[in-house]
Amino acid sequence: MSQFEFFEQNYTISNFKQKGYQKLLLSKALDENVAEKWNISGYESEVPVTRQWFWSTDIGEWQEVEVTVEGNSEKPYEEFVEMADCILKQLHIYLKRSFEYLKQFISTQKSSVYYLSSVSFGWLLNFDGHILTGFSLVFVYGDYPNVFQYKVKFNRSGWPIGFEGGPL
Repeated sequence: MSQFEFFEQNYTISNFKQKGYQKLLLSKALDENVAEKWNISGYESEVPVTRQWFWSTDIGEWQEVEVTVEGNSEKPYEEFVEMADCILKQLHIYLKRSFEYLKQFISTQKSSVYYLSSVSFGWLLNFDGHILTGFSLVFVYGDYPNVFQYKVKFNRSGWPIGFEGGPL
């Protein structure tokens, strides 16, 4: 991609509420055996009450990008479905913003090597410990064995609020 060009028709998901919402699948619950394996004491109180609903789709040249929406065991939370519908219609804007943001902090990496692996909607833990409503775009960069993952976080209004990164 030359200087962060994302054409709207290739990098958006229109009508998520009509098309993608019905395809969302509930991720597997954390059961007591897994909790014991991870040495989580007090299983009932330690396990988060939110659940991930996911769907894989192709976005631009990226295949099987996982779209996740937080919810409960019954369904995704409507607040996050609405956010996903709005943001995915304008995804090309947030992809461009993400690459500009990453380029600002990691200027030596080529943007053409990033692979979009997921787009998540829900609650985000910010670097200062605050929990915010927002979304994130997760990119994988590099070739084995030097593979890194970068998560660019946005608040509900679409403003970048930080990123996380490290070896995968």
